[in-house]
Amino acid sequence: MVLKEKDILRIKESIEKFNDFSSKEKDALSDAIELLWLNAGIQKKKKDLKVPKTSNEHIVRIRQLLAAAWSEDLNE
Repeated sequence: MVLKEKDILRIKESIEKFNDFSSKEKDALSDAIELLWLNAGIQKKKKDLKVPKTSNEHIVRIRQLLAAAWSEDLNE
């Protein structure tokens, strides 16, 4: 199978766009994790914990717990 030059350029542009998108997503996830660490630290100090009522709240809570665990690992 022989690719034409314009097909190769399109593939190259697609890969570059995907790479840019991945970098932006990585930065966004990194920022979200940092915010969750801060939130987990605050939640840890509270005596009364809020129990999630919807599946979306469960997902957020799981992310908070993971962030807290990662934070504890980093502190050790």
